[in-house]
Formats: sequence, C-alpha cells, structure tokens
Amino acid sequence: MRFGKYLLSFLWRSWVFLFFVFTQIFFLPALFLFTNLLPSKKQIFKISKLWSKCLLFFSGILVRKELSKKIEKNKTYIICSNHVSSLDIALIYSTANIPLIFIGKSEITKFPIFGYYFKKNSISVDRQNLRDSYNAYVKAKEVVKREISVCVFTEGGIPKPEVRLRRFKNGAFKIALESGTDILPVVIYDNKKRFPWSYLQGSPGISRVKYLDPIQIRNFDKNDLKKLNNFVFDKINQELKVNENI
Repeated sequence: MRFGKYLLSFLWRSWVFLFFVFTQIFFLPALFLFTNLLPSKKQIFKISKLWSKCLLFFSGILVRKELSKKIEKNKTYIICSNHVSSLDIALIYSTANIPLIFIGKSEITKFPIFGYYFKKNSISVDRQNLRDSYNAYVKAKEVVKREISVCVFTEGGIPKPEVRLRRFKNGAFKIALESGTDILPVVIYDNKKRFPWSYLQGSPGISRVKYLDPIQIRNFDKNDLKKLNNFVFDKINQELKVNENI
C-alpha cells in the first residue's frame, strides 16, 4: 500500500516537473521579448501569472485565495510570505493582484532557462556574500520606491517539515522602514503537504493562500526593526496556527 502511494507521488511530481519545463519553453518568446528587447517587469509579471496558473491547474492544484480589500492596486508593497514548498512562487504569482518581483537565493539562477529569466527580472542574492546581500538590499529599496512590489520569503528558506514558521530575517523589514513602504503579509497554508521536499510525497488537491491587511509602515519608527519583525511574524503565525488542522 505504501509503495503504491510512493509510486503515485513520484509519477505525479515527475509530471509537474515535465510540465514546468514545457511551459517555460512555450513562454520563451514572450519572456525574451519583455526581458531583452522591450524590458518590462510588469509584462513579465503578467506572463509569469499566466504560466503559474497553467502550471498549477494542469498539476491538479486547486487554488483557493483570499485577498484583503484594503490592498491598493496603485501602491507598491514589501510582500512578506512564509515559505513551505518549491510551488510557493507559482502560487503567489497566480494569485497576486498587484505586479511584483521576488528576492530569491542565487541558487535559483542556476536552473536552465528559468534561472536566466529569474536573474534578469528578479533580485537574486547570495546570503553567504555580504557584498552581494548589501547590493540586493539597495536594489530592492530602489525598485519598490519607483516601480514594482517586492516579495520576500522572510524565513530565508524552507524550514524543516515539523517547523510551522521559522523566525524571520530582518532584510525585508529594513527595506520597508528605510523606503517607507507598507508591508503586505501573505500566508500559504497547504503547499507543505501538496508538494513537500521528499520526492516520494505530495499529491494534487487544494492549496490555500491569504493576503492579509497591509501593515502601515508609518505606525513604526525607523528604530522599530525588531518590533516590526515580531509584529508580522505573529500575524502570519497566528493564521497558520488557527488553520493548520483544516
């Protein structure tokens, strides 16, 4: 029985990977156009949104989203989300109602095709390199002030399965305080069981995501870094705690 379950998970995850590769190739002309010839991060967002919807739909992931009515579409935000699966990027792309780019680990840029366009259209950072981390921090402040929202997985990576929520890194909150940008907390509930790290686990099904009310940065002083970090952490952690058994 267990072998059959593992086999089904393996076959399904293999299909998800193959469809991921296929869709990347399919959208390649549009990605090339709006990355190299007519650069536009907002157009890249639209393409990424469509790609993500296709990937999730044909993978059997049924998305359930809840969006705060207080999100202003003409504003930029620092979007702070928990991180539980490699499907999280696609889930956020598919459900966000404002254009965004990601801050992500430099390791992502090593993937063929996807890595190249991620590097060109997002902000990659090598957290082991202080100079690279600082440059990414400066770039994020510039981008969010004049152009587009920035999404950060504030745990700094995917925690172990038994960890509900790992303590947040400070980078996103520094950017928000110094640029005067409001924070938009995002809660991802189900991707940990939909698409966990183990290649012999996972299945199609419902994946929920909730965009909470934006947090107004004007209510925090520039010295309130730890206070802001804890405030956002508690918001997301409480949502996960209430919904973890649903």
